[in-house]
Amino acid sequence: MAPVVFKQEVHRPGPLKQSNKPHKSGKSKGRRHDKGKLDVKAVTHHKRHEMNRNERKNKMQQLRKTKREEVLRQKRKLGGLKSEPVLVMILPLDDSVNATEFLEKLQLCDEDLIVTESAMGHSHISCFRFKQRYTFLIPNKFDLHSVMDALKVCEILLLLHSSNPLDDYTDSLLSVIMAHALPTTIHVAEGLSKMNPKKKAEYRKNVQKTLESRFPDIKLHQADTSQELQLLLRQIGSQKQRPIGFRDNRPHLLVENMVFELKVPDSNKGTLKVSGYIRGQPLNVNSLIHLPGWGTFQMSQIDYIHDPHSNEKFNMVLQTSETANPDDQESLQSEMIPDPMEGEQTWPTQEELDEAESKSKKDVKKVVEGTSEYQAAWIVESEDEESDASDEDSQEGSAMMSDSESGEEIEDEMETAESTSEMKDENYDKNMDMGEERQTLVRFKEERMNEMFPDEEDTPQDIEARKRYQKYRGLKSFHKDPWDPMENLPEEYGRIFRFQNFKQTKKNVLTSEKEGAEPGEYVTVHITDVPQSLYDNTRTEKSIMIAYGLLPHEQKMSVVNTLIRKHPSCKVPIKSKDTLIFHVGFHRFTCKPIFSEHKAGNKFKLERFLPSDTTVVASFYAPVTFPPASVVVFRQRPNGSHELVATGSVLDVDPNRVVVKRIILSGHPFKIFKRSAVVRFMFFNKEDINYFKSVELRTKYARQGHIREALGSHGHMKCVFDKQLQSQDVVLMHLYKRVYPKWTYDNYVPTPMHTISQQKITSFETVMDTMS
Repeated sequence: MAPVVFKQEVHRPGPLKQSNKPHKSGKSKGRRHDKGKLDVKAVTHHKRHEMNRNERKNKMQQLRKTKREEVLRQKRKLGGLKSEPVLVMILPLDDSVNATEFLEKLQLCDEDLIVTESAMGHSHISCFRFKQRYTFLIPNKFDLHSVMDALKVCEILLLLHSSNPLDDYTDSLLSVIMAHALPTTIHVAEGLSKMNPKKKAEYRKNVQKTLESRFPDIKLHQADTSQELQLLLRQIGSQKQRPIGFRDNRPHLLVENMVFELKVPDSNKGTLKVSGYIRGQPLNVNSLIHLPGWGTFQMSQIDYIHDPHSNEKFNMVLQTSETANPDDQESLQSEMIPDPMEGEQTWPTQEELDEAESKSKKDVKKVVEGTSEYQAAWIVESEDEESDASDEDSQEGSAMMSDSESGEEIEDEMETAESTSEMKDENYDKNMDMGEERQTLVRFKEERMNEMFPDEEDTPQDIEARKRYQKYRGLKSFHKDPWDPMENLPEEYGRIFRFQNFKQTKKNVLTSEKEGAEPGEYVTVHITDVPQSLYDNTRTEKSIMIAYGLLPHEQKMSVVNTLIRKHPSCKVPIKSKDTLIFHVGFHRFTCKPIFSEHKAGNKFKLERFLPSDTTVVASFYAPVTFPPASVVVFRQRPNGSHELVATGSVLDVDPNRVVVKRIILSGHPFKIFKRSAVVRFMFFNKEDINYFKSVELRTKYARQGHIREALGSHGHMKCVFDKQLQSQDVVLMHLYKRVYPKWTYDNYVPTPMHTISQQKITSFETVMDTMS
């Protein structure tokens, strides 16, 4: 007899189920929550489909297959028999390694390899076994511009290792490579097969220890036998490419051949014809082309010619060309023409009228009877008259140093130290520039004073404070108080371009469909109106030259904001508005940037020096560059070499970024009462106190207050605070002024001179020891 199964009854709530009232969250919150909602809910009969286990597994397999096909498509697209070759840059990490001999061994590793060479000295290898083509570059290791130009376009960086440790220059060069444009890297070591297993393991361990911070997953490839070299070629062709934003988003070509033709025999401009493979994106003949170190130019024609390094000898390409259309051609205009009538004009105040009237009055001079007006104009006034105010920036720089540390006293001290110092090494002083040492010492002192007392200045006594700080204003709250970005703009802002929405413009430019010569085509580009002087000064045998196609708006000048961080190897103080060398994407130029803090808000405080422990924003006038793009900053030493200063990336292009300079005037309590105090040494006359009476006061112990009235005529003032002051407290007044970068953009960058032994300043104490 079958067992009796009792069915379990499930309770279902009926219409009389108790429902408790929800918690009332407030009427205003409910209105905000229900804002924009409809009263009647839309009823849908479609139920969301939930995938079961097999469907989820099938979807994951399809996604993996799609990604695998995309990777294979990218690999087949580069280096194939009918596409552009794989561009490989060979860089030896030691002088004992010969890159030319390594390339010769690579060319002889297989009998079926076809080796050709371009007019610029680039080696081409075609391998039928792997159905791959390669182009090898060997830039001069000590030519920084050649190395960086080759990095901008190469897909593979092949590093040749040796058993010797890295020197200072190679270590700095690797830091530049990591920051600027690091492509896919392959590490090769010669002579490993001749080592015994113990020495080989020790060698690998030393190499990994040296480069583990930069290349954590380093893998050394042996390159001693022909079989190992063939495997290396196969590895180069099948390696996954590392994406580089500013390279992949723009058309570019490595110049294989270059010919210059004068327009008119007597003119100094002509047409430059450059040949090479189109890479990256399609190149439109109506766009602009940029040659690093030369400038930006227009194109008149693009010729499709036969590939001289092709494997198919009898496959001739039909000679066709594209001609530029003057109506659709991009303009070379990089600056706006400023209109002086567009500036804001206000009615002059009574003070300005009185000042202009006093200036127009003739000065009465006491002269000898019978002296003419012409002779009287040459009579020098007495020395008791006040001299004109010096430049504002020089006053601000000198105000950070006390009277006891004036420039003359420092110079005397340094001359004495120079005469009395005795160096143990006789050759130590030969390469030392004492002028640079003195300037660096002053910079170190200024930087330390800025760290100890940030933005603090001593109120000048030789000029009224209301005149010295007439461009400054007080703010009750630096973060909350508004600041109009269109107020009192300099004349340079009439020459730059602005974007209504930079992010949207960038998105439209990068996602728009490109037309023109497709990547992989071997073409000759006709570049018009190129000065012959550039061709004569730059043209050298076996040089590296890159041509970049510009995106729309990238020839226009604007305010570029870059996010940079000081490199640990740079120990010299870098001041705001110092002349620096910038490598921004494919651009190379010199300018004087200003540094500001990188925080959220509508105003950003100026950084007088480039800090070593945080990231800042460097702003300067330069051509528009759409991110992503890397930034590498150098400074030029007096001996001509370039020192790495900072690395970073492009933040945005925004002229409305408000960079505010802050100064702090300090005063000391003279008499302290319960809620008030008498403060002195902040100002030195009654008129200055009344002028700054409305500015709020703060103290270093977080007290807030304001000026009540002036006491006497020598700068004492009565101030009221929210709490009683302490005797050791200091009264502060914060003043602000908007600052702008200087228009110092220069497209010409001198070629750096390499020096093996470079004197490095490690710290402030090292400089003091050197000078003593």
